[in-house]
Amino acid sequence: MTSDVTQLIDKLTNAVSFKFKEDATSPNLTISRLRNGQYYCSVVRYAKNGAVQKKVVVCKSTTPNLEDSVKNVVNAFLKIAQPQPDPLQELDKLANG
Repeated sequence: MTSDVTQLIDKLTNAVSFKFKEDATSPNLTISRLRNGQYYCSVVRYAKNGAVQKKVVVCKSTTPNLEDSVKNVVNAFLKIAQPQPDPLQELDKLANG
């Protein structure tokens, strides 16, 4: 595993914890190698429905190599996790460069 992939995994893990810091259970990043040789990556959280915890896959990726799978799940997570642009910030940026 290259240091870039290791760093990306570390940053993604921190981002998942930050985004879901209010969760009662620990959200996590799952990485596994499947029987067919593919790599599976996912961001998972656990929703509580009464006394039952339900696993929720926030985003996932399956590819032939680890680096692509991690990058794909990072990009999918960013699309889900990033808030919409603040119209006031956009206006300020346009007006003040």
